[in-house]
Amino acid sequence: MKRTPFDLLVIFLAIIPLHLASPETLLSASPTKCHEQERSALLEFKQSLFHPELCNDLSKPESWKVEDGDCCSWEGVECDEGTGYVTGLDLSQSCLYGPINSKASLFRLTHLQSLNLAFNDFNDSQIPSAIGDLVELTSLNLSLSSFEGQIPSQVLKLTNLTSLDLFRNYRLKLRNPGMETMVQLLTKLEHLDLGFSDVSTPVPDAVANLSSLTSLGLRGCNLQGTFPTTIFELPRLQLLDLGFNPKLSGHLPEFHLHSPIKSLNLWRTNFSGSLPTSLGNLAFLSEFDISHSNFLGNIPSSIGNLTQLTMLNFKDNKLSGEIPSSMGKLVELSYLDLSLNLLSGQIPTSLINLTRLNYLNLSFNILTGPIPENISNLESLDTLYLQSNNLNGILRLDVILKLQDLDSLLLSFNEFSSVIEPNMNASLPNLSTLGLASSNVREFPIFLSSQSGLRWLDLSQNSIYGPTPPRFFNVGMSQLEFLNLSRNLITNFTALKWPILVRLDLRYNDIQGLLPIPPKSIEYYLISNNKLSGEISQEVCQLSSIGMLDFSKNKLSGIIPPCLGNLSKTLFVLSLNGNDLYGRFPQLQNNVCSLFMIDVSDNQLQGSLPRGLANCSDLVFLNFGYNQIVDTFPSWMGSLSYLKVLILHSNQFHGAIVKPEAHHQFPNLRIVDLSTNNFSGSLPFEYFDMWSAMKIHHTNDDGYYYGSVVPPRLSFALEAGKYDYSMTIINKGISTEYQRILAYLNLIDLSSNNFNGVIPNSVGSLTELRILNLSNNALTGSIPLSLANLTELESLDLSSNKLSGMIPPALARLTFLAFFNVSDNHLFGPIPQANQFDTFENNSYEGNLGLCGVPLTKKCGNPVEAPSAPLSGASAEELNWKIVLMGFGSGLVIGVVMGLNTTSKIERRFLRFYRGWQRRRMHQIRFV
Repeated sequence: MKRTPFDLLVIFLAIIPLHLASPETLLSASPTKCHEQERSALLEFKQSLFHPELCNDLSKPESWKVEDGDCCSWEGVECDEGTGYVTGLDLSQSCLYGPINSKASLFRLTHLQSLNLAFNDFNDSQIPSAIGDLVELTSLNLSLSSFEGQIPSQVLKLTNLTSLDLFRNYRLKLRNPGMETMVQLLTKLEHLDLGFSDVSTPVPDAVANLSSLTSLGLRGCNLQGTFPTTIFELPRLQLLDLGFNPKLSGHLPEFHLHSPIKSLNLWRTNFSGSLPTSLGNLAFLSEFDISHSNFLGNIPSSIGNLTQLTMLNFKDNKLSGEIPSSMGKLVELSYLDLSLNLLSGQIPTSLINLTRLNYLNLSFNILTGPIPENISNLESLDTLYLQSNNLNGILRLDVILKLQDLDSLLLSFNEFSSVIEPNMNASLPNLSTLGLASSNVREFPIFLSSQSGLRWLDLSQNSIYGPTPPRFFNVGMSQLEFLNLSRNLITNFTALKWPILVRLDLRYNDIQGLLPIPPKSIEYYLISNNKLSGEISQEVCQLSSIGMLDFSKNKLSGIIPPCLGNLSKTLFVLSLNGNDLYGRFPQLQNNVCSLFMIDVSDNQLQGSLPRGLANCSDLVFLNFGYNQIVDTFPSWMGSLSYLKVLILHSNQFHGAIVKPEAHHQFPNLRIVDLSTNNFSGSLPFEYFDMWSAMKIHHTNDDGYYYGSVVPPRLSFALEAGKYDYSMTIINKGISTEYQRILAYLNLIDLSSNNFNGVIPNSVGSLTELRILNLSNNALTGSIPLSLANLTELESLDLSSNKLSGMIPPALARLTFLAFFNVSDNHLFGPIPQANQFDTFENNSYEGNLGLCGVPLTKKCGNPVEAPSAPLSGASAEELNWKIVLMGFGSGLVIGVVMGLNTTSKIERRFLRFYRGWQRRRMHQIRFV
């Protein structure tokens, strides 16, 4: 090919630089190639652990080819330009799977300075001890890689480390060596993250010696003790994360000027004390989270100095006082949560300056006054939670709903006098959650018919009257999943056109007519306490996703559809109590059962208990009371290890409760009500020995019994799966309904049967019993002394039996006893005269001709009083007074749930006790 003069000129210009360059220059310009032994090590490592089928996208090892001789060009590999050795390896998110050990070819890369294996799955293997051979490492990242076991001591040989990240290896431990040894040896650390490793010790003071530390992550490490405040003073510290360490206590120090801290997280710790005024010195702070801790006092006004803040979370503390108006200076804030505190006063109008705010939560405080009218200036707001305050005035929905980006709005449980709605055409395209419960709403809001994206709606506890209007069922609300209209005055509810509705709550209304049938998508259907009539339609059996059915306290009649047993695979709560249903309880399909709560009490059901209930392995609560069941004691249910409540009262159960066929029957049973049946024979002392849950104090018994199962689709609704258990029991001789059951309640009621024989001593082993009722039987013998072991007992009813002997004086030790009845027996001797026995009236003892002493008029020939409790510095009068109030203050016999008026009863009984004590004292003086 003939070249033109121009081609020759180009070739000449290209040759000149190479001709003039020195050999050294030419050598340095040539590309770096890796060493063959390191190339082989990388390929071997890829072959042993790389699983491309686990990848959604191309990953780094896929670029490593056998035919490619230069591994320095491979993705994720970094080499030294001078030596060609591999110095950096980033295999994060590279679909590595399987255990790794010290023989792995990876550890032949001895010149590594940076190693990143994060976001892989090493199948719960231990960190190989050979990691200590990589002595040049300055950065090691093994986060989210499924390592477990003790962090090997060889890691502490890596004294050049400036960054160590072991975050979210949940089964990793730092015990021996511990954290103190680590920070003493790895003195060059700038970044340390042990988040969700098991440390289980106090944070050592030696951490404060890491003068180069800029980032410290100890989230979820089970830290204990008191956090050293000197760590806050580290000169370069920018990030400190101590979140999710509930046993870690501490307080905030006085912060000095120019502190470099940018992110401070004390979420769910036991930090306490007040927020210091010097908080305002953290001028660089951008994220501050102390939620779910124990801080108290006012929010200092100096917080307005933190002008770099983008996230501020003070949720669930004990902060009080007003929200400082200086918060209006935090113009960079996008997230503000002050909920679940004791904040008072009005919402500061200065918060309207926070135009970048996306999330604002002031709920569950005691804020007053109106919602600021210019709240619509917060144009970026997508979440506004103000529920459960004392906000008042007119609720200006027409103003609030100008926030076009609003996604979630919760204003429930305030004290608004009236509501101004937007016009019917107001449409918020992003609104998915709306809570207006207890907001003085008197009719269905018109604007709802144009909210096409609404998924969660709560209009409960208002005064909405009459039938639901047709516009409310506009097909535009086709995304609705959660609807709560409970506790209104709705009279008719028939149209259910929402195709993906999951939860529907219509309880406590005046809905009449036949049972409305929800769409097949429904999982929670609650329509109790209405005026429904007619039969339960078999269409209910087509609700193939149903988990909770509550039709209780209506006027439903007929049989329970047998096909309802076909739903036992999905159904976990079934409540049909308080209707007029008859016939048999349905048999469970294929003996498959997911139920944990069954309440069909107060109906007219016949037949026997279905034996398929023995397959309900998750059953916690079973109530067949007030029916016409004819059966023997269901010992065949004894293997139900979760069963806590068994109520069979007022049926036709009969026969003796025979000896259990196996050990450890009903191990979790805590409420047993077999009263008003035809049981006979002796009391079931073998079961008393087995009911171990009534012998153990449970530390989590502060709340109420309830079941909670929340399917994934309802995870956005925190209370969606919660269902309170309720029951009716004979308390103090009166049939009383309790809508919630205190979790610490342990109860045995075997009254009104035909039991005979003695009261076994084994009942005294049930030391956590609160109520024991054996009345109206044919029991003989004496009151066992072992009952004095029931120190938690609050109600004891042994009346209407054939008991003889004396009332054991040791029963005076039962200082929580608030109700005692031994009337209509054959008891004799003196009534104990101490502690709670000074509060019981005549009717507790009547029908026992041989009893004597206060409060009876019959005096004992030789006065014998039960020994008083030992005194320790207090007078007998003061001690007795306190013991009396202890018994009444427990609240269980006065009411298994709160809400009953007890004050006047306590006062009357105390006055009777005091006057009786005066009379006895005067009698003793005269006798002496």
